[in-house]
Amino acid sequence: MSARVAVCRKCKDHDCLEDFLRRKTGAHVYQVRCQKICKGPVAGIEINGRMEWFERVGTAKAMVALRRVINGKTKLRRSLHNRRLKKRSGRAPR
Repeated sequence: MSARVAVCRKCKDHDCLEDFLRRKTGAHVYQVRCQKICKGPVAGIEINGRMEWFERVGTAKAMVALRRVINGKTKLRRSLHNRRLKKRSGRAPR
């Protein structure tokens, strides 16, 4: 089973992030309604059975780090750890 990635459909540049993840990962990428945490593109992925949300993942460095986590190659890097939203940790998309 492939990973599931939720991408906010209202965030600026969400289409670029969604396209990148579809091309570079085997993940099922789907759009969710606005999560009210927008500061750039927002993505939610399941890590160890827990939904984790990340903001400002529109830069190349953040997208590559997200791809590596989704593909299971690395753990959270600092570039993603600093973008993780603690207040939304473990919560399903609205």
